[in-house]
This record gives sequence, structure tokens and C-alpha cells, in this order.
Amino acid sequence: MLQCAAKQGWDLVISLKRNLPELHASAVRLFAHRLPDVEITETMRGKTYRGQIWDTPGLPLSTADPQLVRVVRSEEQLTQNHYRREQIQPETTEHEWMWITTLEPQAFPAKTVRELGHDRWKQENNGWNDLTQNWSLKHGFLHACRHRPRAAASQDQPVANAAATETSNPSAPSANPGDPLVPNHGLAAVVLILMLAFTLCAAFTRCHSKLVRRYHLTGIEVARQLRVSVAKLPRIRAPDSPAPQPATI
Repeated sequence: MLQCAAKQGWDLVISLKRNLPELHASAVRLFAHRLPDVEITETMRGKTYRGQIWDTPGLPLSTADPQLVRVVRSEEQLTQNHYRREQIQPETTEHEWMWITTLEPQAFPAKTVRELGHDRWKQENNGWNDLTQNWSLKHGFLHACRHRPRAAASQDQPVANAAATETSNPSAPSANPGDPLVPNHGLAAVVLILMLAFTLCAAFTRCHSKLVRRYHLTGIEVARQLRVSVAKLPRIRAPDSPAPQPATI
């Protein structure tokens, strides 16, 4: 991942966990014998953060890979109010975070790296969570975009016709369940379209929707009302499609 990002000219902030045991242990030992480089106290959305941040460059990624990386560690105390027996009581919890980053310390000090590391949860909650919960970006949908069954050619059907049948009807079951799955390269395009639609709809709703600006409805509620209104529209049929038959009882 680090090499791929470097080829693209990107920088990364990655959570450091115990899946890199050598680097994790080296960082813990180093920071245990050092005073913190930065101390922070900040209040945000009713939450108070007090913490200490350590920052060190030049730690080897592992014995097998001597690439040097920068590691930032943060010990934080989070104080926020909770209802306990119908009374508001402050509660303090302790947290520890560590990140690997390719950002230069001169341009991105340790405090900024910490903020970028915590922004991951905004991406998780406001991005992927909304896409999966409200935009149907689920495992089955992704699997259908990534693979499709191979249509086996019959004895009297040429291979070219079989390929055309597969393209026109990608959801058709494979003639042989043991056939390997054929890659479908439309996944990247579908995900990009969903992300663009999600971003544009969210931006339009926040900036221009009276339901949000005047009546303070949430974006999810606006989406629900839009979905209901779309469901009431008459069904659009192709010109050559047969007219619907009346239901018989």
C-alpha cells in the first residue's frame, strides 16, 4: 500500500495496530521512555479531549522490510455527558491511538496527523455507513458488480453467441455451477457513480433544500420523502413493451 501510494504521489495516514507486531512493539518501547511532544486540550460538540502526543520518524516497518516510516501516538482522555438515572453525569474514558504516516513533520505536525487519523471515523460514519445503509451499497450488490457466472455454450450454439447471451443477461444462472466466475470490470464505474450521486444529492440537500434549511429535517428524512414520491410516479414502459394486463381474481 505504501509503495502504491508513493507511485501515485499520495501521502497516507494509516492506523497502526498489532497486525504489524515488530513496528508496534518498537513504537511502544520508544514512547514509553520519552516525554510527549505535544499536549492538547480541546472541546468539540460537547466532548472534551485531553491528551498527549508522541511523534517519531525513522522506525523500520519490519525486519523483512527496512523501509523507514513515521509513527504518531496519542493517549487521550475523553469526557462527555451521559444520562444516568435521569441525571446528566460526566463520564471520562481513556483511549490510545497510533498511526503510520508518510507526511512530512514540517508541513504536518503531530497534532494535524492526529486530526487526520480521527477523520477516518467521519469517512466511515458519514460516507461508507450512509452508502451501505441508505444507498444499497452492500456485499451482494458489490459481488454482482464484481463477478458474473460464465454462460456455457451448448453444442449447437457458437461461443460468440454464448458471450453475447452472457452480456445481455448477466444475471442468468450458469449452466454449470462449477464454472469459474468471470470478472466484471464495471465495479469501479458503478461505485464512482454512486459516490458522485451521494455527494451531489447531499450537497444539494444541505445547500438548497427548504426541508433542511427551514424545517431542519435530516438528510435521511428528505431521502425517504423523495423515495416515497418517486414510488408514486406512473411506471414508464418502453414503446415496444406489451401493455400490462389487468389482474384477474
